[in-house]
Amino acid sequence: MTALLKAPQLLDFPHTIVEVLRFADTDRNGHITSSVFAVCCQSGRLALLSDPVRALEPPRSQFVLASLHLDYLRELHWPGTVDVGTCVERVGKSSVTLVQALFQACRCAAIARSVAVLMDAATRRPRPIPPASADVLKAFGVIKNGVPDGRPPAHAPAPLPDDAAVARCS
Repeated sequence: MTALLKAPQLLDFPHTIVEVLRFADTDRNGHITSSVFAVCCQSGRLALLSDPVRALEPPRSQFVLASLHLDYLRELHWPGTVDVGTCVERVGKSSVTLVQALFQACRCAAIARSVAVLMDAATRRPRPIPPASADVLKAFGVIKNGVPDGRPPAHAPAPLPDDAAVARCS
């Protein structure tokens, strides 16, 4: 992902989750399979976009994946966990662009950029992201100079960092 100037750190991301790797996630070489990297990104993306507490999706709508670009930087191994960091790069009229990174033992293993579109469940067409939802999304940071800065706009509350991630990687 050429737009990122340096490998990010977990603490660069305002939204993090932890995924537990399973033995079934390994390939014949003992590595975590490439498809699991995408599943980890999906889990992080949905934890941000579909969390009922944040209520970003209006009734009868949902975010759907329109694009995913994933760069593999190093192997992941079982047993273990993966920290998934997510940052909002851009909020458009009906879409949001996210930058994510996967970390094992605080080392960046992959960087992803995805575009999710808010879709009306009845028409299956894009629908505008409500202004209140856009404000919440913007609070999860933007990309500046290729590095997620995690700084929310002045009008939005800052998301709280994941204390466990801070403890693991600080």
